[in-house]
Amino acid sequence: MILTDIIAENFLKYARLELRNLPAQGVIAVSGANESGKSSIGEVICFALFGRTFSLGQEDLRKLIRWGEPACSVTVRFRVEDQAPYQITRMLDRNGNHGVRLSRADAEESPFARGQVEVEAVLYDLLGYGYDEFIESYYLAQREIIAPQPHSQAVKSMAGLATLEYVAYEHEQEIEQEREAIAGLQDRIEQQDGELRELNLDPAALGELESEQQALQANQALLQEKGANLERAFGDYREMLPKRFAARRARRRASILRLFSLIATLLSGVAWGMLARLPDHPYSGRIDSALKSYLTQWEAQYPTGLLYAAALFALLFALLWVRVVTRQMRVNRLNGEANGLAVALESALLSPANGLNGVHAEEGEADERAALPARILAETVSISELEPAVERIVDTLQEKRETLRQRGVRLGTALHKEQARLKQGAQLDAVREALQQQRAEHERRIELREHALELLSGAMNTLSQRFNRDLGESVSGTLPIFTDNNYQHLQIEDDLTVRVFSSQKRDFMDLEEISSGTQRQIMLALRLALAQALNRRTEGGRQFVFLDEPFAFFDQERTRSTLRALPGLNGRISQTWIVAQDFPAGEAFDLSLTCDRERPELVV
Repeated sequence: MILTDIIAENFLKYARLELRNLPAQGVIAVSGANESGKSSIGEVICFALFGRTFSLGQEDLRKLIRWGEPACSVTVRFRVEDQAPYQITRMLDRNGNHGVRLSRADAEESPFARGQVEVEAVLYDLLGYGYDEFIESYYLAQREIIAPQPHSQAVKSMAGLATLEYVAYEHEQEIEQEREAIAGLQDRIEQQDGELRELNLDPAALGELESEQQALQANQALLQEKGANLERAFGDYREMLPKRFAARRARRRASILRLFSLIATLLSGVAWGMLARLPDHPYSGRIDSALKSYLTQWEAQYPTGLLYAAALFALLFALLWVRVVTRQMRVNRLNGEANGLAVALESALLSPANGLNGVHAEEGEADERAALPARILAETVSISELEPAVERIVDTLQEKRETLRQRGVRLGTALHKEQARLKQGAQLDAVREALQQQRAEHERRIELREHALELLSGAMNTLSQRFNRDLGESVSGTLPIFTDNNYQHLQIEDDLTVRVFSSQKRDFMDLEEISSGTQRQIMLALRLALAQALNRRTEGGRQFVFLDEPFAFFDQERTRSTLRALPGLNGRISQTWIVAQDFPAGEAFDLSLTCDRERPELVV
């Protein structure tokens, strides 16, 4: 950045300051007595570019307005890397109104940036540096020259550390945020654990409830089946009783007739045998007489009829035998239905869930019920006695089923609650697992950022060492000139502590060991080295520096040698402003400005 024109109105002591067509290369000397306005030129430049000055804070900027005037204005034209010139104009009034615009010098009415924030951002893009870097390098205000501070943001920016430190700071902030997030997640995880403990889940409880429910359902079904079986068996038994009575009566009749037919068969056979085989036997005569008395047409010479009668009675006997057997089979079959009722009763009396004998039955009644199956089989119980007993047993089974149903309802409610609890527990586990995964992800992010901080720390150490080495090399070109070859090298530590190599002592010395004048000479050399470092970092092309009273404590010869050496120190630092009360006689400058305490104007 090279200044081409400086114009100011009502700024500090100047009613009018107009410096045009400034030389782009060489030394611009500004001389004059104290309070003559020499330093005001530097403050015009600083205020025009950055809207502030080294000597005044933001709240005191109205002091820049010339006494008695309502407002001031400054305009600075400059070139960046030999481009077309730019123009920046600022205006400030006593009400605190502060306006600024940035434009091309040949298009003043068409600024491409307005307002402090926008102009500051555009100017930073053009120059590659801001106010802090400018004050620590290109602009040396009238003050004690001190060593650069290791924590100075400007120095860090020159060294390329500012961006890395910002990234490191962002990483540290992110690590802190991640840790806060982990702490929050841990609280939520502990909350989930507390809720899980409150649930007090038993993994086996649901299975036990389901098993109990299945048992209840099975018992209900069994009771229903036994009741239905008992009712069906009793119905069959009741229908069976008359059939069994009729079958037994028919069996008895057939048995009697079978007996008679057997006797008739035997008598007919014996009579035939006696008459046919033993006609002279006394009993044969009696048989014949008896037959003639009953059968008038009987002829003894025809005993064959008795044989036919015996055969007929034998056939009848056989038929009646069959009749008896079939009736007995029917009775047996009908007795099976009685056996079925007895079995159904016995099964009902042995029903599950504490049995039936203890439900709505006194001890005697229970005994009577227990004896019913045996009495049915022994046929010692009447239908009139059996029917109410069976009804009571069926009712008892129904009552027991209702009791089991009610237990099943309560069990279903408990089962539903346990399922809901398990579902809630599963949801809590899922949330807890998700929270743990989130915590693991935050921990991984912390690990990555801590690793990045290690890398950034190493990079910053490398950059700091390189910056210090470059500063030392730059200072080596100017320090012998400024110190008359008494000091030639600087040793700059990582914390920017400066030690200087003495040619006489052949060793490095701390700054406190040398005179204040020599210290200023060393610091001036270091300041110029910082300017060169910033210029290299920004690749800003040719650059001006403004040095206000840099030669305090310099003797005449050292001032002369420094003035002659400055233009050739660095090709990029081409426009050098030097402010002093006076300069050694005979020195020639590319532009000489003389300030007068009594003149409110300076126009060149």
